[in-house]
Amino acid sequence: MYTWDYNLPKNWKPQTRDEWVWFLERKIHYDDWKGVRPWMLKKYARALKLDPAKRLFVGAYLDRYGKKIAIQADQ
Repeated sequence: MYTWDYNLPKNWKPQTRDEWVWFLERKIHYDDWKGVRPWMLKKYARALKLDPAKRLFVGAYLDRYGKKIAIQADQ
């Protein structure tokens, strides 16, 4: 299945907090985990706007591949 995506250069990396949040949300929503590292999720987990099921999935991913942390949305 083809997933439309932005035409970003292969070496593009997020620079600001907002770019990181956008990048990670896009990766998670489209189930494209290539290039996503546990440290990225740990650093920006609280800023991610995810539905509860995806939030649980990210928590399970971190339990398996990263240090266990609670990922709850900012209040």
